[in-house]
Formats: sequence, C-alpha cells, structure tokens
Amino acid sequence: MLSIGCSFGPNGDLDLDESIHPVPPTAAATTDSYVSPGGKDSNSGSASAPWATIQHAANVVTPGAVVHVAPGTYGAVTSRINGTASARIRFISDVKWGALVRSSGTDTVWTNYGNYVDIMGFDVSGNVRIGILNWASFVRTIGNNVHNIPAVCSSSGGAGIMNASYTASDNDMIGNVVHDVGNLAVYCKTIHGLYHANLRGHIVNNISYRNEGWGIHLWHAASNVVISNNLVFNNVQGGIIVGDGDAPGGVVDNNTLVSNNILVGNQHSAIIEEGATGPGNQYLNNLIWNNGRGILLANRLRDVNTINADPQLVNYQPDGSGDYHLQPTSRAINSGTTQGMPPLDFDGAPRPFGSGPDIGPYEFGATPTPWPWM
Repeated sequence: MLSIGCSFGPNGDLDLDESIHPVPPTAAATTDSYVSPGGKDSNSGSASAPWATIQHAANVVTPGAVVHVAPGTYGAVTSRINGTASARIRFISDVKWGALVRSSGTDTVWTNYGNYVDIMGFDVSGNVRIGILNWASFVRTIGNNVHNIPAVCSSSGGAGIMNASYTASDNDMIGNVVHDVGNLAVYCKTIHGLYHANLRGHIVNNISYRNEGWGIHLWHAASNVVISNNLVFNNVQGGIIVGDGDAPGGVVDNNTLVSNNILVGNQHSAIIEEGATGPGNQYLNNLIWNNGRGILLANRLRDVNTINADPQLVNYQPDGSGDYHLQPTSRAINSGTTQGMPPLDFDGAPRPFGSGPDIGPYEFGATPTPWPWM
C-alpha cells in the first residue's frame, strides 16, 4: 500500500453533509482577486490589474479571499495560508479546466498546506509523482481534471489527488476527473487515482479511470469517510479499496460509507476491504459490471442492494472518450440511497430528481448549474 504521510491538522465532529454544501450566506465577506497570463505580480490583483501567477496569489491572500484564475498556462503552486471555517480561501478557474497548471521539475503540481482551502476547476498535469497533494484539514478539491501523471512505481507511490496527512481531517474530493496516473502496463500497488489517508471527509461525484492502481484508495488513518456517487472504471488494480495499515499504526477504518457508486471494467475487484477494517462500514446501492471480481468484504452481509448489471451509460468507452451520462433505461436511475448522497451531481444539478437518487455521478433528467456550482 502507498506509504506517505505527515503529522498535523485539527479534528472535528462527524457530519456527513455539512462540508459538501455551499458556504452559507452568513459566511464572512469575501475579497476577490484575479490572475491572468497577461498580468504582473507587481499589480494590485484587481480585475483590471491582475497578477500573473497563482503562486503570487497563494503567497499574499488572506482568509475570505476568492482568487479568480483566467484561462492560460501556469506553473506549479504551493499554498500555505490558512482560511477559516467562515472565511475559506478559494482558488477558482473561472472557466472550468481553462486554467492549466503544469510542472515538470517538482514532486507535485499543486501542494497545499493551508486549512480551509478550496482548489476548484483546474486542469492539472505534469511529469511529477502527484497532481494535487494536500497536507491540511477542511480542504476541498472540486471539479478539477487531473491527468497524465507518470508516477514511477516505488515505495513513495503517487496519485492524482492525495489527502496525505495521517492526523488531518475532514477533507473532500468532489466532482473531479482523475485519469492516466501511472503506467497501465505495470502492476503497481502504490499509484492510485484518488488517495485518502485521514479521518472523515467526502469522496463524491468523481470520475476515476485508467489509473495504475486503484481508482479510489483509503489507507493509513482513514475512517468515517463517505464515498458516494462516483464512477470508477478501467483501473488496473481495481475500483475502491477500504482499509487501514502501515504508518501511523493502530488505526481501524470503521464507519466508512460506500454508496451509489458505479464500478465498471476494473481489472481486479470492484470494491474490497483490506487491512484493518471495522464492523461499522456500510456498502449500499452500488452498481458493478464486468470487473475482474465483485465486492469482497470482511462481512458479506454489509453488501446491501448491490446491482450487478450493465449501467447503460450513453457511450461507454474504457479510454475516457465516451459519454458517461445514464441512458433512460439504466437500472442506476432512482436506485440509489440518500445515505451519503451529495446534494448536487457532477454538473451541479440538484439531486435527487425523480422518485429517488441515481447511482453514479450524474442525476438523470436534472438541470445542470453553471460553473462554479459550489
């Protein structure tokens, strides 16, 4: 299993829904600043005088800042400043995937050390080991496209998006697309799509495919995590793995909820428990199809309402070039559970729509919300 971590970050109480809702209207006033390839870091950062680099913005922002990033290509970022619960720091690509963050000379493309930070809508790639690496707590990675990370198989491992600190908590991965991480021709246990190593958090509405290891991997100090409404397909190791092991030791992954996920064409198991797992884990209303193996749990009675059927996606392509919305006849429609269900789908459309929530990242028939939808 992937072995990487650090030791800092606050803990809080379990709330399955709070951190995936938009910041409430009573939150502290925000301060907008702007970044554009045509700007200068000596500018004021206003809309008419933008900064040139995301890194400069990350160096000078204060709690409550909203950093608007225009389309263009930018270098690696390290963000260290903390937001607060009522005044988050938000980095937003104003055109979803229009701001390209690239690096070839660092270990990661974007490294975050600040609590209460949002990283939203960026296209992240580079000749590195990890796309987005988070060491802090209460951080949300939302709507990013993280891809073509050629991490070389080693004990250090790699990932598209990683929440790494063993003592951090309450980190969310929401509506990201993560793909082509590692070498698909190599069997490796340390390179994954989405990797989560700490307490609580939500991994929802993501699309994870063509990764060298698992599409979604919990390990080290993960527990009380919600993994819901994801689409995970064509990963070399498998779809979703739940468990704990290695450093820091003595942690059991318990009370984790895995619900409403679609798992298709993963070369080994669709969902598996491994290492230290507890009796409170739940596996509800998942749809599996054409994986190497099905759902392998310490107690098979926790596998509830699984559907083993073709999800009938509009145009399933294992290389990611297809259309992964649901056809009208899909068994995933109205077959989900409200347990763990995020209130918006991958496109920001409200969920549920119809007689019940759908399985997977897209809610059939619901109307999308323009970006940014959180």
